[in-house]
Amino acid sequence: MTSRRTGGTKLIIVRHGAPHEDHPHEPGDPPLTMEGRQQAVRLAAQLAAEGIDQIVSSPQRRAYETAQPLADGLGLPIEVLEGLAEVDRGTDRYRSPETIRGETPERWHEFLASPIAYFGLSEEGFRSTVLGAFAGLFASDASAIAVFSHGTPIKVLLRHALGLESRAALSIGHCSVTRISGTSIDEMVVECVADQRIPSGTGC
Repeated sequence: MTSRRTGGTKLIIVRHGAPHEDHPHEPGDPPLTMEGRQQAVRLAAQLAAEGIDQIVSSPQRRAYETAQPLADGLGLPIEVLEGLAEVDRGTDRYRSPETIRGETPERWHEFLASPIAYFGLSEEGFRSTVLGAFAGLFASDASAIAVFSHGTPIKVLLRHALGLESRAALSIGHCSVTRISGTSIDEMVVECVADQRIPSGTGC
């Protein structure tokens, strides 16, 4: 307990692996593709020796399935946090940004300006929910937490940590790892952003 409070909590934040777009049975909450599952397995091997003592995931299937190999390997449960969900939760069909651009090019500028508003959500409300979820993690007794989430929530946290404008461009690839440590939501150090050098062991 003392060590954790002194050194802070380490968050190893992972965007989910590649999802199965237009899945025939679960189009709104699709599973991972074969590639996505392979990404998750490689990631689990890479993170196995990180001293992770807690695993949390968005309620959406693509994030939970990305967390599963690591949870199995470490013998830890996956805790579901609603505040880690993506802006498209509850829609009837998952659409990648590339698909959105191709199907509705006239609204592409809206999506780029704010995926949160594009999906009809409150900017302030969504950010508050996401930051509240991460604040709870910093307040936990864990020393190293693997967090499985999505592009938009991860960007919300990074913009808060780095003091960036809400429209600042950030690219968060599938199964990339972002590392943040700190003692609270307002006392964070960003160690790396969206690293994808897995499983080489050369990542940050």
